[in-house]
Amino acid sequence: MVTNLLAQFSSTKPVRGNVAGVLPIDMDSRMELVSNEWVVMDKEPTWPTAVNELLLSIVQERVHMDNLLQRGIEPTKSALFVGPPGVGKTLAARWLSFKLGRPLVTMDLASVMSSYLGRTGNNIRAVIQYGQETPSVLLLDEFDAVAKRRGDDSEVGELKRLVTVLLQTIDRWPATGLLLAATNHPDLLDPAIWRRFDRIIEFPVPSREVIEPFIKGLFDADDTINSWGEWISILAIALGGSSFSDISRFVNNARRESVINERPILEVLESDVHSLLRHSDKALRLTVAQNLLQAGFSQRRVAQITSLARDTVRRHAINDAQERNE
Repeated sequence: MVTNLLAQFSSTKPVRGNVAGVLPIDMDSRMELVSNEWVVMDKEPTWPTAVNELLLSIVQERVHMDNLLQRGIEPTKSALFVGPPGVGKTLAARWLSFKLGRPLVTMDLASVMSSYLGRTGNNIRAVIQYGQETPSVLLLDEFDAVAKRRGDDSEVGELKRLVTVLLQTIDRWPATGLLLAATNHPDLLDPAIWRRFDRIIEFPVPSREVIEPFIKGLFDADDTINSWGEWISILAIALGGSSFSDISRFVNNARRESVINERPILEVLESDVHSLLRHSDKALRLTVAQNLLQAGFSQRRVAQITSLARDTVRRHAINDAQERNE
C-alpha cells in the first residue's frame, strides 16, 4: 500500500486534471479557505547555498523514489520554513510545487480564522483534510498563528486542542503529498511542533554573494547590465541586510522611474542609492563605506556614494588597514 502511494509521487511531471473537487469553504462567510494553483516559473530563484541544497534534496528524493523504497525509506513529507519576511519562504514553496509537478494549495489565514467559537478549528481541519486527499503541496503560511505554544494563557482552549491535532497530522501526512509550513516568528511555535517535521529549513537574510545574482535577475535581458557590474556590487553592498522583497521593490521602483521619466537606469540607481544612504545613520554609511573599500572602490568614489566626507573615509580606510595588519 505504501509503495503504491509513494509511486504516485515518484514522477516530477505535472499531473493535470481535476484536483480533489471543490475547495473547502467557511460555512458562515462562504469564502474559500485555500487557493489552488499550478505554478509556472520561467527562471530559477536565488537562495543561499545551504537553503538551495536542502530544497534540491527534497526534489531529488522524489526522483530517486525507487531506491529509497527498496531500503524502506520514505521521502520527506513535511518541512518547516523559518525566517524573517521576504527572504524566499513562499517562493521556495512555489518552486517545490513547480519542480514536483503538483498544485500548490495555500491556506488563506484570513478566511480560516473566525470569531465564532469552534469555527476556526473546523476550518483548519477542513484545510488539512483537503490537503491530505489532494496529491499536492500544501502550504500553511503564518504557521505560528495556528500552532502557538499550548502554555500561552492568552489563547482559548480551541486553538490549544488544535495544536494537538496538528501534531498528529504532521506525523501521519501521506507520502502522496508534501506539507510545508512557514513562520516569521519561530519563538511562538509550540516546542513539540519542531520535532514533528522531517526537515527544518532556515532562510537567512540574503548575503552580498546572493544579492548580486538576484539583482541581475531583476533586469531584462536587453538591459546593458554586464557593462555596469560596478553598480551591481554597489547595490548589493548598500542593500545588505535587506530581504529579497525589499531589494526587489527598490530595484523595480528605479526601473519604473527610468521608464516614466526617460532617465538612464544608472542615473536613477545612483540617485536612489545616494538618497538611501543620505537618510541613513552614520553607522550604516560607515559600514557601507568599509565594504566598498574592501571591494576595491577608491576613497573618492566611496565618499561620493556614501555622502561621507573624504577625510572620514580616509580615516576609516587607514583604521581598517591597520586592523587587518595586526
